[in-house]
Amino acid sequence: MHLNRLQHLLYISFFLLITSPSSHAKELVVTEKVDVIYDLFSGTITQDKNQLILQRCNLAKNQYLLDFNHTQDEETIRKLLKQDAHFWLSLKASVDEKNERYHLIVDEISDVHLKESCHLSDFLSDLNKL
Repeated sequence: MHLNRLQHLLYISFFLLITSPSSHAKELVVTEKVDVIYDLFSGTITQDKNQLILQRCNLAKNQYLLDFNHTQDEETIRKLLKQDAHFWLSLKASVDEKNERYHLIVDEISDVHLKESCHLSDFLSDLNKL
């Protein structure tokens, strides 16, 4: 009788062990690839130390530090700055915030407008010269 009861307890323990989640098993972590949402940001480029900065073409002239997905885009902008700093461009980028500063993660240069400015203040000062 005692053996029967012990066998019965072993069966129950085995059943519970198999059907209950193991506390020692590693948890499966499923990571989904998040699609990055890009937007167009237009502005002029300035440089502070070695950091490129986009000054947006809006009344607030928001500034974004630039980080690049592709080094050739950064090289293109640096070359344009050396040739003539008077241009504006549109960048396909996503916004990120680091250390309380906004950064644009640039994926592509959409278009470049040489010898032009997109800022209203520049346009108005050009009108005064007429």
